Amino acid sequence: MENNKEVKIAIIVGVIMLTICLIVFIFYNASKDEVTDLNLKVYKLYELDSEDSEEKYEYRPCNITTEDLVSINNDYQKIFNLNEKNKVVGKQIKGNYKIVAGENYIAFDAGEENLVYRSDLPAIFKYDTSLYETVSKLCE
Repeated sequence: MENNKEVKIAIIVGVIMLTICLIVFIFYNASKDEVTDLNLKVYKLYELDSEDSEEKYEYRPCNITTEDLVSINNDYQKIFNLNEKNKVVGKQIKGNYKIVAGENYIAFDAGEENLVYRSDLPAIFKYDTSLYETVSKLCE
């Protein structure tokens, strides 16, 4: 009789543990499937031909697919996590491409030097990524 009670209690505890694990698993997967709002805009710098205007350059938006924006957003977030050891002093960039998210943006030239300008800390950083080539191809 005592063994029967112990077995029943063990079965009940096991069912409760399985139920809790199943609930945690469902909520974990549901949170992964949520779509984050990608408020990124990608621009390319163009030189203006007009001599009447004071402006010599103008940023024009690039048409980027949502799938590509997700990839760009990953690198964008990593760039904003760079620290002082990645900072470069004495270098300049033109800013041929710009990625804007809200008030912050990054600018870079798609060249051999992997330099990127961050607007939150007006500084240039060295960051090796395929983002530069990807954006230059998408904006062509």
